[in-house]
Amino acid sequence: MDEELFYRGEDSERRWLSAAHRAAESILRSYQYLKGAFVAELMALLHPSALWGLCLVLAGWFAATVIGGPVGIAVNLGLLAYGLWDLWGRMKDLYGLLKVWFWGFWDANTEVDLDKAGEHFALALSKGGITILELVLTHRAFRYAQSKLVSRFPVPERLRTRFDEQRRRMADAEKESVRESERRRAIRPEDSKLVTRLQELRGVVTLHGGKELGRDLGDGGAGTALYVVLGLAATGGTVALVMAAAHASDQKRKVR
Repeated sequence: MDEELFYRGEDSERRWLSAAHRAAESILRSYQYLKGAFVAELMALLHPSALWGLCLVLAGWFAATVIGGPVGIAVNLGLLAYGLWDLWGRMKDLYGLLKVWFWGFWDANTEVDLDKAGEHFALALSKGGITILELVLTHRAFRYAQSKLVSRFPVPERLRTRFDEQRRRMADAEKESVRESERRRAIRPEDSKLVTRLQELRGVVTLHGGKELGRDLGDGGAGTALYVVLGLAATGGTVALVMAAAHASDQKRKVR
């Protein structure tokens, strides 16, 4: 077990930092459940220092007001020094929306638990949580406390590494999206026309079967390929239509 993430010992301050780290880790894992544009916005909002500072406050508030006990007392004394009481009203609003996530990261004992907590965080954000989160991040008390907290408790190197990994995944996904768009634009005009024709004939295949259509298209060569693939297209094969277009186009070029 990773003690940095899952510490459960008697050191109250260390338990707080461990919980904050789990909170941050679960947020990074939430990105896999969010759309690309949303992730980009969130990553711009939560750079490593802001993410770590936020999670120190969130985990501290949760420990102090919900969990209580020795860890709650220790966190209360620590956060009081930074004047964060002014932020508690908004924290309650955030807890109302993110309650399942709070308990998820706090009780997490495995990587799977953190994945699940990340999923709950993503779901809450999709229901308007991003607005409340921005209110917390822009609150004067948080802005004042963030730099001081991060100065006293530096961002874990592991967290910075995870953030960079996520940013690279986003960049790779964006590149793949661009390549896919270019592949789609590269379809030749004759192929596009053929796909359109196939789509028009698809209903005929569904209603009357592929045999008669195969005769209409001609025997052998491109016609045979179209007959076979259109049989698949009758059950919803959009991909099959594109494959048919490419095959037929290749056959035409061979004949030429």
